Amino acid sequence: MSTSTSSAIAPETPSNLSSLASTLDSYGSDIPSFLNNLLSSHLPPSLPSPNPAQAPDLIPIDKSLNELLTQLSLLSQDTNSAVEQSIHDVSRTVPRLAYDLQFMRESANGLSSSLGMVQDRFARQIDLSSSSSSSSLINTNRKESNGNLENEGIKTNKSLEKLTHLDKLKNRLELARDILREAESWSTLESEIIGFINNSEFSKAGNRLNEASKSIIVFQNTPTEYEDRKRLLISLQNELENNVSKALKISLNNNEILEISKFFEVFKDMDRENEFKTYYFNSKSFNLSTQWENIKLLEISTGETPIIGSELESKEITKFSLFIHDFYTSLLEVLNVQVEQIPQIFPPHTAASILASFVRHTFDALDPSPSARLSAVSDYYGSEALPELIIAYQATEDLGVAIQGLIDRLTFNTQGGLLSGDVATSTSPSSTLVEKTSPGNLATSPSASATGPARTPTKKMSISRRFSRAPIIAGPIPVDNSWESTLYEPFLDLQSTYATLERRYLEYVIRTDPSLQISASSIGQDISRALLDRVNVVFTKADEAIKRCTAFTHGYGALGLLSALEAGLSTFLSNQQSIVSNQIKQGAEISRSRSGRDELDQFDGLDYSTEDWSSFQVVLHVLETCKEISSKFENFQDKLENALQSFENVLKFTESTATTTTNNQGFDAKHTTQGAITLLQQSTLNSIDLHSLISTIPKPILPISLNALKELTKSNQLEIQSIILSPLLNQLETYPHLQVWNKPDKLIKKGELQVPTFSLSPTDVISRVSEGLLDLLRIFEVWSKEKGLKWSLNTLPFIDNVLEEENDNSNLNLPEEIVLSTWISSLSLSLLSYLTSKVLPNIRQLTNNGSNQLETDLNYLNNAVGALDVNWNDLNKWEKKLKLKEIEWKKQIKFDNEDFEILKNVGRMKGWN
Repeated sequence: MSTSTSSAIAPETPSNLSSLASTLDSYGSDIPSFLNNLLSSHLPPSLPSPNPAQAPDLIPIDKSLNELLTQLSLLSQDTNSAVEQSIHDVSRTVPRLAYDLQFMRESANGLSSSLGMVQDRFARQIDLSSSSSSSSLINTNRKESNGNLENEGIKTNKSLEKLTHLDKLKNRLELARDILREAESWSTLESEIIGFINNSEFSKAGNRLNEASKSIIVFQNTPTEYEDRKRLLISLQNELENNVSKALKISLNNNEILEISKFFEVFKDMDRENEFKTYYFNSKSFNLSTQWENIKLLEISTGETPIIGSELESKEITKFSLFIHDFYTSLLEVLNVQVEQIPQIFPPHTAASILASFVRHTFDALDPSPSARLSAVSDYYGSEALPELIIAYQATEDLGVAIQGLIDRLTFNTQGGLLSGDVATSTSPSSTLVEKTSPGNLATSPSASATGPARTPTKKMSISRRFSRAPIIAGPIPVDNSWESTLYEPFLDLQSTYATLERRYLEYVIRTDPSLQISASSIGQDISRALLDRVNVVFTKADEAIKRCTAFTHGYGALGLLSALEAGLSTFLSNQQSIVSNQIKQGAEISRSRSGRDELDQFDGLDYSTEDWSSFQVVLHVLETCKEISSKFENFQDKLENALQSFENVLKFTESTATTTTNNQGFDAKHTTQGAITLLQQSTLNSIDLHSLISTIPKPILPISLNALKELTKSNQLEIQSIILSPLLNQLETYPHLQVWNKPDKLIKKGELQVPTFSLSPTDVISRVSEGLLDLLRIFEVWSKEKGLKWSLNTLPFIDNVLEEENDNSNLNLPEEIVLSTWISSLSLSLLSYLTSKVLPNIRQLTNNGSNQLETDLNYLNNAVGALDVNWNDLNKWEKKLKLKEIEWKKQIKFDNEDFEILKNVGRMKGWN
């Protein structure tokens, strides 16, 4: 390099670019040295150490770097162009190169053959005539060479045909030799296998049978020989299996892992891996099957011998829901050991699948089956079966989660971080799934098996050796998830009948709960408070029903839940009507026996007793309680709606979405597995009606129960009306039997002066009833502020909707005048309805005087209720129909269908029928 930058970085000419490329190549990858050397002229000289270092002038350096960058860019572009041209030339030349080489090779071979033939012919000619002149010899050789060239193709083809024939002959001879060898081998096969078996050389026997199995195809074109050898092969395999299985069982009992793995290779050579798995699974699950079979359960299924007499004392009896936790704990202990042992015996890439098969085999081998045990539980407990079944199901789900965790852990160990060995010290991310807490100490941690008896240095070495072979395997065998079906399927029939189970259980707890029982000791207690307490208990039971539906069906039993809640709540609320009514009557009688007053000061002038007063106050408080019950009912419906909405995600679950989402599309992977949800999807619970319910939740959700609650409120409102109207209704009891109705008409004699009649006065009964209705204003003014009277005005008899929305809390904010007028209207209309429908039709006969008196009474009463702003059409109709003459009456009764009953009664009373 030159000492100046201008000389070092000259104008961009091809020669300079080539020089720059050569210089850059000489430095290789040491680019900093290349740049430092290039820019050395711009750097200040180095001074002795005591002197401070001088700063370089950056402007020339910057200019030099820019020039260098330009040259390097041009050099890069030239290089790219050259490379692209080279690629183009090569891509154009290489395809023809192979053809040219082949042509040169064939030409060289032909020339070599021709030269050889010419030389041979030339040598023979020299031997035949050594005296010939050289010119004639050359001419003769030239002619012969031309003839050979003409026949060269024919001779070559014949040579090739001969070589082909010889090659076919060679192959057939070799095949015949192999067949003879195989025949000789099969002739000694039986004796060899028997010898191996007698000497306990099972591996050699297995290898020999494997070779024979592969060579049997040689005899496939001779069916008779093929079948004979096939029978011999199967017979020898059976003989080997019978002998090796005995030794295998001993090794399994002694847990000799290395020997067991050797036996697996023997079975594999015999193509009987499934038989080996059966031996292995039976051995490892034997204690579990014994534990399951020998347990004495309280729930005795049909066909089992009942436990009676002294056996009750000598044998331990336990509930199935308690036993299932112990059994699952034992199973997990076995599975944790298998997580360590299976990869040492079977190929590591199949380990997870083998563990899943072991779980399925263990449950399939249980006797009696889990389904039979669960049916026994259901039959034994009857209406109380559902909680016991849920305990067993949740324990099974916890087991499923733990098993899935072990499978994931085993998959990770054999395909991930443990391929190099050292299983004892590694931990998989999914191993934490096994660490679950559940009733009965069901869960175990992945490290639990570390306390097992077989954790020795020798074992760790064998694990490392087997795991080190895993990378040559194509990939892990997919785990068959049928183990989940085996686990959960016994519950499926019971889950499908969830609606019946829930309804029976909910009715049972409502019927038998001590806090819901009405006893003699409860008489005299606060009726409204006791009612509210009972309602609180029932709603607590209803909340538990939602949890049971979620726990047992993951929401697929939502339709059954609603039907059970409707049946339980509506029946309970309907029963409360009669219960409260009886309690009110009993309480009123007690109150009357304790009080010396016969009349009520607040109801002065009216015939109300102390019993009426006490009942009125009690029912008023009960109405307030109905308001609280309605509020609790609305809160419960909100909870129910939230639960139904949460079920939607579970209903949308699919296996494909579960593998692509982190939240498993609706179900909690910590508490269940995909198999549980998949089985429920395939059950009869997954109906169109269920999806319609979840997609469009109705309002109200529980209409039957809501109607029962309204009826409870209405019955108490009627109870208040009955108390208030009782004196007036008692007055009307005698009204149809008054003598005035039969008062004979006075006959006018000839010549007798007709004395004009004055207006009649109402009867005493109607007078007192009218005054009583007017006094209702005075009575209710005292109580119009009570919340009970303000609640649910829309359910009062003969009242149209006071508000657009029923049972709205805004009812409580209504002005007292509206509350007072609404109650007065309802009371008045109730009394008038009773009068026109029950009392008046009971009048047997009306004379003209009686008819006039009845008209007077009805008119008087009509004026009285008019003062209360009350109008009853039937009262007006009675008054008008009584004024009809017989001729008019006969015309109307033929055509007036609307008032037919009133006309008929009037005609009967007046004798016009």
